[in-house]
Amino acid sequence: MTLGHKSVWAALLILGLTALSRGQTAPAAGRAAPAASPPPTKLAVVNVVDLFDQLLEKKAADLDIEKMKNNYDDQSRKMQAALEASRQGLQGAFSPGSADYRQKQDELLQKAVDLQNFSGFAQQKLFLELRIRTADIYRKINEAIAKYAAANGIALVFVADKSSVDNAATQEQLQAMVTVRKILYFHPDFDITGKIVLMMNTEYQLGQKP
Repeated sequence: MTLGHKSVWAALLILGLTALSRGQTAPAAGRAAPAASPPPTKLAVVNVVDLFDQLLEKKAADLDIEKMKNNYDDQSRKMQAALEASRQGLQGAFSPGSADYRQKQDELLQKAVDLQNFSGFAQQKLFLELRIRTADIYRKINEAIAKYAAANGIALVFVADKSSVDNAATQEQLQAMVTVRKILYFHPDFDITGKIVLMMNTEYQLGQKP
């Protein structure tokens, strides 16, 4: 084998190994590689605020959080009533400075601290629950939009809004509203908000059925 033949074989070996490392085989002579399908070119917009407000899952989450709030309010009122009863019972029942007076005073202080701690706990718990529910729904919105876009040949989905500068009360609010605007105009046919709402509400209802 001549040196020239060795060079040719070495080149073919390198090409073959490169193709195998990529999980491909070299195309047959005279056969063109299949053309890649063109990327989608459609555009769409979604009003995220309207989408949130129309979702059944969001309404269900609001009801759950409202129930939690009402339950905490009931507990707070009971603790407040017990605290007030202890305060009333302390007045005139014992001699100031006596052992019994000091004991009841300590109990009254403990109830006041418990009420304050419970109020802080309830507020943080409600905020945490709201944050968790909102993040979960927002994640599902992104997944639903991606799923709909892939099925309908949509390349980009923009966030649209309906904010009106007429509602700005101050110059600062006006400037903030103008700054956060993402799209100034879009044709109504580009709005897929209603389609995403229908898809997500249908999937939510199906998931709730036993």
